[in-house]
Formats: sequence, C-alpha cells, structure tokens
Amino acid sequence: MKKMIIITIILITILILGIAFWNYKEKQEDIRIYAEAVTLKQNLEIEYGKEITVSDCLEKLNGTLIEDKNINTETLGEVKVNFEFFDIRNKKRFYEFTVKIIDINPPKIFSGSSFTVKVGYSKNLTDVLLSGDDIDDNPKREILGEYDFNTAGEYNLKYVVTDSSGNKTEKDFVLYVKEKIEDKQTERDTIEFADVINNYKTENTKIGIDVSKWQEEINWQEVKDAGVEFVMIRMGYQTEYDGEYKLDSYFNQNINGAKEVGLPVGVYFYSYAKNVKQAIDQANWVKENLKDYEIDLPVVFDWESWNSFNTTGMSFNTINKVANTFLDVISENGYKGMLYSSKNYLEKIWYPTKYDIWLAQYNNKVTYEGEYSIWQMCDTGKIAGINEPVDIDIMYEI
Repeated sequence: MKKMIIITIILITILILGIAFWNYKEKQEDIRIYAEAVTLKQNLEIEYGKEITVSDCLEKLNGTLIEDKNINTETLGEVKVNFEFFDIRNKKRFYEFTVKIIDINPPKIFSGSSFTVKVGYSKNLTDVLLSGDDIDDNPKREILGEYDFNTAGEYNLKYVVTDSSGNKTEKDFVLYVKEKIEDKQTERDTIEFADVINNYKTENTKIGIDVSKWQEEINWQEVKDAGVEFVMIRMGYQTEYDGEYKLDSYFNQNINGAKEVGLPVGVYFYSYAKNVKQAIDQANWVKENLKDYEIDLPVVFDWESWNSFNTTGMSFNTINKVANTFLDVISENGYKGMLYSSKNYLEKIWYPTKYDIWLAQYNNKVTYEGEYSIWQMCDTGKIAGINEPVDIDIMYEI
C-alpha cells in the first residue's frame, strides 16, 4: 500500500510538472508571438494637427486591429497611444507606444516692408506689426537694429519671430520716423442702393444692409420701400479686451423697426474675446439678449482687432478655436452661426470652418476664392430712410 501511495505521488508530481512545463512553453510562445505581432514605423514624429490613426503608425500587425483610433495631435511633445488587437491565435491583446508631436511650421509675419510713425511715437513695434504662430500663443517677437522714435530718420531693421519649438521667421523692413505724416486718405465714392439692385440683383441674390448705432435713426418703411430685402443688426459689442458686454444703443429700436415692416433679420456681436471661456460667455450673453426675439438669419461672430492681435496671447489656432466655440454655443441653442471677416484675414488667419462666411470686400466684384454666403460690398451706401452712410450686402442662398 505504501508503495502504491509513493507511485501515485510520483505520477501526480510528474503530471503537475508536465502541465507546468506545457503552460510555460505555451506562455513563452505567446510572449514570442505577442512580441512579434506589432512592428512600429521607425519615424514616429508627427506634425501638429495632422489627422492620423493608429494604423498609420504600424509597419506590421500580425493580427486584427479592434479599433483604428484617431491619435490626438493637438499637444506638442510625447503622447502615449494604446490600442487593442486580436493576435493570430485570436487572443485579445493590448499594446502601448509613444509618438512625438512636433511643430515644423514657422511663425508668420504680415507687416509690410516699411512702417511710418510720427516723432514721439510711443507704442511697442512688436505689438503693432502683425505676426503670430499657428500653435504658440506667445512667440518671441524681436526688433533687431537701432532706432529712435524721437529722432526723425530712416532705420533699417529686422523683425524676428521665434516660436517655442525654435522655428523662426525674419523680415527686413524700414522704419520711417517723420516730423509730419501726410494724411493720404481719399474720399470714397458714395454707392447708391438702387445701383446695387440694378447691378447685382438676380433670382439667386437678395440685397440688404447692416446697421448699428452709427446709422442713428432709421425709417424702416422707407428702407423697405427702397428695395432692402434683409438686414443684419449689431446687437452688441465688447468694450475692449476683458471689457464688459453692451447692447448696441439702437439694437432694440432697430430690430423692432425692421421686423415691424417684415424684413428678415440677423444679428452680429463685435468681440474682443481672447480665450475660449470668454467666447462661451459672450455666446451665452447673446443668447440671453435674443430670447425675446425671433430672428430669421444667422448670429454672427465679428472679431476685427488685428492691429492689436499680438497683445492678446493667442495663436492662430486659438483665435480659430475662440470663433468656433462662440458659434458652437450659438448653434447648440438653435441659431445659425456665421463668421464675419475681410478677404485679407480670411486668407491669412482664419481656417476653413463649417460655418457660413460673411465676407467683407469693398470692390465691384469678389476676388476671394473661398466659400461665402453674404458679401459686404461697401460701407459708403446711400439709401432712403437712413441719413448716414450704410454697409450694403448681397446675400446668396443660406
């Protein structure tokens, strides 16, 4: 009996060792298969903002990817990426790797080849010569060379802008400091509203105006009788950077007057927003002040303070996020959003957007090649019912 027990123990031990050895071999094989399942591409430096997925980073995958996830490329530096897959034995596996998000685009300088100031000028040149970076909210801006705002003369200088990734842009320019600066403003021709109707009215267009307190008292029946088919009204504005929000002093009067004569109405808000939080606050302020009105046309985000853009602490990505955030909130509250800008900044700074564009280009025809829904063609319009010059707009199908 004792001998049988010993033999049984030995057999059980051998069985246990055999199972353990088999499991060990299988585990080692699993490790080998797992290790060989994923081969990453050698260069995993990815440009900021580029649309890329997990599979774009894989040289080889012995198995099946469960989900080809998008990689967040809006954070500079190292970013951890993980994914799950089924290996060749149909076992679910987890894998993690690191990519590096890099910025390869240099800053942009939009100032001209010369800049003229009057003796005694006190502003900082790096604040007023428009420049910026796609990503860096505060690139380093420098003026290289000697100059004196208190001494008339011609100064040859270099404007240098460097972002946090070391990308650099340089531009030579001439600073003219003068005792007297001639006013070269030329008076622009008045444009009769009736002429705009004759020249631009088709079955696919509507001719309208946009107004604010600057047009003062408006006789809306006369305006409608003159052929106006829609109106965009400034409902409010921000007084300055970090300033308060105010209703246009003629807003209630204008929107009530326009609606009483049956004109379709849209509104715009003049913003100095410097960040996403302010954009949300402003959109909510607009929503609150519109709650008693029904409007037919878009709510427009109007940001125009480019002469002080350098002081805002915004990259081009940030200003675009600010605009889109404002319009997202507007859209979520049932209104149609729209972005207002001139051709110059639509081409230089604003990114393509899902929202309609209100284009400002004072010309007899549009040369902007992007999409737009309203064209503000002048700010010197003349029409019955309004004593002051007025902006005239052509609206295409919205």
